[in-house]
Amino acid sequence: MLIIGCDPGLTGAISLLSADRRALLDCQDLPTCDNGTASGSMKRWLDAEAFSRLLQGWSDRHDFAREGVTVFIERPIPMPSLPAQTIASQFDTFGVLRAQLARRGVMHYVNPRDWKKSFGLSTEKAASREVCLRLYNSAPVARVKDHNRAESILIGHFGMRGLE
Repeated sequence: MLIIGCDPGLTGAISLLSADRRALLDCQDLPTCDNGTASGSMKRWLDAEAFSRLLQGWSDRHDFAREGVTVFIERPIPMPSLPAQTIASQFDTFGVLRAQLARRGVMHYVNPRDWKKSFGLSTEKAASREVCLRLYNSAPVARVKDHNRAESILIGHFGMRGLE
């Protein structure tokens, strides 16, 4: 069985794990593109076409139809302190991800507090990278900004543990 873990957001990431081999197969930043607006704070959004190609490439290489896919995606929680455009961007990205991923496998929505608590994490981003590297020492999370990659891997791992 294949597991997809997804940390949604414009700086988010997606990972592919093999539950049978307990291995990380791939991890990518979510592709984004300009949305055509010249002003305002929401100038980029998820590149749905590039994301679809990424998923199709994974499906071709790892035979989604034969292996079966289970998706774990973090559910965004709107924070009243965030600007409205940030919340709109989060939910726009989440909607595109849901639509694309629902076609690929069984969907599960994960509360951020639940998966972070299971790894003993708080809001400290560097800690996610450290935990991820303990589980998957070859994970592509060397840079500080790779915390979203680490979180997508941990979300997938959290889901995989729940299926055991």
